[in-house]
Amino acid sequence: MSKPEAQNSITITSPCNGEVIANLTADNGQTLAYKIKQAMDAQNKWLQNPRHVREKILTGFSEAITVNKKNIVDLIIYDAGKTEKEAIAEVTGAADILIKTIENSRLPEFNGMARCKERPPVGIVGLITSFNFPLAVAHWTIAPALLAGNAVIWKPSEKTPMVAIAIKEIFDKVAGDYSDLLQIIIGGRELGSRLVSHEQVDMISATGSVAMGQGIKAALNKKNNNKILPILELGGNNGVIISDKITDEHLRWSISAIMNSFLATSGQRCTNTRRLIVQKNIYNKTIALLEQNIKDFLASNVIVNPIGNPSNEYGYAALIDEDAFQRFESAKTQAVKEGGKILFGKRLLAKEYSQAYFVEPSLAVMPTQSAIMYKETFAPLLFIVPYDTFDEAIELVNTPDNAGLVGGIYTQNKEETEIFALKNGAGHTLINSPRGTGTPAYGMGFGGNKESGTGEILNNADPLQAFTKADKFSRIATNSSIKMEL
Repeated sequence: MSKPEAQNSITITSPCNGEVIANLTADNGQTLAYKIKQAMDAQNKWLQNPRHVREKILTGFSEAITVNKKNIVDLIIYDAGKTEKEAIAEVTGAADILIKTIENSRLPEFNGMARCKERPPVGIVGLITSFNFPLAVAHWTIAPALLAGNAVIWKPSEKTPMVAIAIKEIFDKVAGDYSDLLQIIIGGRELGSRLVSHEQVDMISATGSVAMGQGIKAALNKKNNNKILPILELGGNNGVIISDKITDEHLRWSISAIMNSFLATSGQRCTNTRRLIVQKNIYNKTIALLEQNIKDFLASNVIVNPIGNPSNEYGYAALIDEDAFQRFESAKTQAVKEGGKILFGKRLLAKEYSQAYFVEPSLAVMPTQSAIMYKETFAPLLFIVPYDTFDEAIELVNTPDNAGLVGGIYTQNKEETEIFALKNGAGHTLINSPRGTGTPAYGMGFGGNKESGTGEILNNADPLQAFTKADKFSRIATNSSIKMEL
């Protein structure tokens, strides 16, 4: 099959300043089919290798990412508008995921026997990633999928594709004859739909909006090759309860913790805190504390173009593009129409960067949970509503169908924590977390319930399971005291 030529182009601009980074050739149905065929041929060769060969290439991939860390960090800053501190954490995390996946796929030795489990790979994994984590989240799939013996067709967000292109170049040098195992396709929703619907793509792993996930499920239902369950991470309209069974000192600490997950990545994470459900006795006190925290943050003058500037503690910089800014503005306007009061939220640095979108974080003080709170704004907008009884708080935090990723509570009452743990409908329950609803997995896997997701990723108990078939299961034990030679 000869390589077809793509014809359409896509312009990539930096969220930091609105300047054009690149003009890329976009993929189409023909180039997608070609890359899938290349991946299938590579996967057939890849399957002839024992586990230690796959481990060696993934280890080399991790080392190469680390060697190229500075260049990748700079690219993440330009491409995704993230602060240097966040970009460094993402590159370090991506390299670590490759190694940890290898380590976690092995069982502890028992009676002098090294142990592992092998199941057949699914084949071709279609990977769709979002703009906010252009590297690390992709490795949640790439690492276990490749180690399990699959090939991966990766469609990065059309807003941040430059990081994926750079990672593909690094992988090609390390993988050598197996470089076609990882394919990059560039394009928007239509290309993503083609990837999902392609009959030679055996599994889908995708991160994005609830609407995107619904579209994927509908497409898979029409597809013949749909036996392998998808992994869908679809955001989270995450709610946190603040109880009045709490000292003033613990309340201040709780607000400081929530600030981390409210402001992280400028409100553009699936784990951001978006709704605060506050006991009415401390409602006004909580709002005052939040106001003061935001005033202090703004007074520190750390909301700046991240290119060449120091990072702030929250990873707060620009919104990804004008569409994100317009959604932010629209949500604030609607909150006022529904009886709310908006605090902060002005646009910043517009004179310096007319095509970049920096904003103050904003609070929406609401009389009750209303329609606008049922949507995930995906911006630094925090809704605050009062509650009377604890049963009411549980109902409020669980009501939106897209509130299925993380739920949290701040209280010093043990009975409340036990009831919340039992009744929280999200995939992650955090009790007095030092970082709000951020970083919820804690080594237990990552995934949401309801509209927030399907399946689990980062499953340390068996990281390869989601990317293998259930029709055969080999349990392999090797005497580790016997010296082996290649």
